[in-house]
Amino acid sequence: MGYATKQDIDELYGTDLLVRVADYDRDGTPDPDVVAKGLQAADEICDAYLSAQYQLPLATIPGIVKNCAIDIAVYKMALGRTGRTDEMRVRYEDALSILEKISTGKIGLGLPAVTSQPIDPKTGLPQVDANGNPVLVTTDPNTKRSGGSFDCGRA
Repeated sequence: MGYATKQDIDELYGTDLLVRVADYDRDGTPDPDVVAKGLQAADEICDAYLSAQYQLPLATIPGIVKNCAIDIAVYKMALGRTGRTDEMRVRYEDALSILEKISTGKIGLGLPAVTSQPIDPKTGLPQVDANGNPVLVTTDPNTKRSGGSFDCGRA
């Protein structure tokens, strides 16, 4: 599951920006493979930082992570174009800074607790108690992990 989509970029910045950074063949529409590569690069960078504090994949995508992924994807797509701006670079660096703070625990995501029914390893079926009631386990995804930050570099 990705942190952002083409539609998210379009809604936040508009179609004109997406065409400017992702229309490599100059046909007036964003190239799907360029968009996919930009979004994939953003996902990988976000995962690298988020994995220091959170179990991945996240159950829900907080807006702050989605916005970071959008800014990273736009910057990565623009690397192959002359339309890259200082504003894009600043937004990219700001996104990395936010992710760095998340990875060190200075910023939390405030994720909701997750309740699940574990699978019995012997039967492969959801666990139940002696009375046949489902066994439910609630975990707090915001529990601080001992991981450190991960600096994936600034391009």
